[in-house]
Amino acid sequence: MQVKRKKVKNKANARIDHGEIIHKHAPLKKGCREIVWLTSEASPYAKTGGLADVSAALPLALSERGHRVSVIMPYYPQVMGEHNKKVKVCYQLLGVPFNDRTEWAQILEHQVNPNLTYYFIEFHSFFNRPSLYDWLGMEYGDNSERFIFFCRAAMQAILALKIKPDILHANDWHTALCCVYLKSPLYRNLPAFHKTASVLTIHNLAYQGVFHKSHLYFTGLGWEYFTVQCLEFYDQINLLKGGIMTADFLTTVSPTHANEIISPALGFNLDAPLRERNKAGRLRGILNGIDVRKWDPQHDRLIPAHFSPDDLQGKAVCKAELQKSFSLPHRPHAPVFGIVTRLAYQKGIDVFSAAIDDMLVYDDAQFVILASGDVGLQNWLSHIAAKHPTKMAVHIGYSDKLAHLIESGGDFFVMPSRYEPCGLNQMYSMRYGTPPVVRSTGGLEDTVINYNPKDYSASTGFKFWDLNPKSLLNTLRWTASVYRHEPEGYRQTQINGMKQDFSWNHTAGLYEELYNDAIESI
Repeated sequence: MQVKRKKVKNKANARIDHGEIIHKHAPLKKGCREIVWLTSEASPYAKTGGLADVSAALPLALSERGHRVSVIMPYYPQVMGEHNKKVKVCYQLLGVPFNDRTEWAQILEHQVNPNLTYYFIEFHSFFNRPSLYDWLGMEYGDNSERFIFFCRAAMQAILALKIKPDILHANDWHTALCCVYLKSPLYRNLPAFHKTASVLTIHNLAYQGVFHKSHLYFTGLGWEYFTVQCLEFYDQINLLKGGIMTADFLTTVSPTHANEIISPALGFNLDAPLRERNKAGRLRGILNGIDVRKWDPQHDRLIPAHFSPDDLQGKAVCKAELQKSFSLPHRPHAPVFGIVTRLAYQKGIDVFSAAIDDMLVYDDAQFVILASGDVGLQNWLSHIAAKHPTKMAVHIGYSDKLAHLIESGGDFFVMPSRYEPCGLNQMYSMRYGTPPVVRSTGGLEDTVINYNPKDYSASTGFKFWDLNPKSLLNTLRWTASVYRHEPEGYRQTQINGMKQDFSWNHTAGLYEELYNDAIESI
């Protein structure tokens, strides 16, 4: 590919020189940082889960507080759809050392605001595919090469774009290798990284990037990195472990989950290194926020009526529309329980399925479920709904409109998770005056204040502890009883939840403190 050597003025206050777009940035204000955020996905460009939401909201919140944030992610042209129109090439020939040769990639960009730019690594052999990580339920067989390449390309992109980061913030196993690279001779002594501290956020410890030890070859690192103190994991390489051992600071997405992952029960065989980092004061739990502009019952365009803590009348309109949308009879006095979830072992929906039949037979309540995932659970939920067509309805798949309708029209929102690092839906539910019914684990423990019939001045939802059908069934019946017989307590619980501050601005402030500590530590 020929790159024209020219200088051209453009609308973005930049010039193109030797195949690259060089932005003219104003100097950072005192106390603000140059941050590189590394992720495998970010909304709205490409999303499979909560990581994409975090990679949209937290960089934005940080940029609005004056920090300059560069988000680097793969370019997925088949997945991005209409968002392909937003991006443009900013660097045409990015050399990436990989597999004993130099591969050539491009960098594309989308500037969101003067302090926030998304950069996309374009390499079609690895990322021009119909989905991010798997196809028809089967993981891509070359995921190790794909994300090892991406990590190396991201480090090269930082150099090519002339970024000198104060913070390199990696997320999950897909980008954890960048923390290893930063400490390696390949990059540590380069001027761009001379004062760079690294942070690794663990969103879901169950996914670790474990591959055959021969795949160390793709990293370009020597066998001295195949040790218990770095990448070695039961005679394999573990990319997440490498990040855990080398990042200057680690975070996970709630304070309770930070304590859970240092235990054998929820440490997924990484509890020992996590305990080691925790003892050194390098592990913190920082609760995720939510997009309070998107999830706002006073201005939400996806719901039929608006409401607020001071005026909840619109919620009844949403409930009626919810029942209609799921073809359930309109019964205003029957409590409606909502669920929006992935059908996975983690989410405890198998326990819900075992508990719910008894309640559907004997109780005046309705359940609406929006879910996809495990085919067996899909079929079982659909089977239960077919047995009780006036009390339960299931929509397989995902719809943003239905998700907002469930949050706004439901009387309760059910999350019986086995483990939940943070959880977002319980926070959405509280915003919409829909008290969550949750198992006390991870972020659910941190965000929901259990109902107290003697003093509900602070209550925001309902908790249970033992994950079994009987415990869940008893809790569901308890909440239905509160709905019918303790209207004042139920209403106050709604209002309390709606007044909670789950904004990303609050979370961003906690990350600022972490970044300062990370920089001081190097």
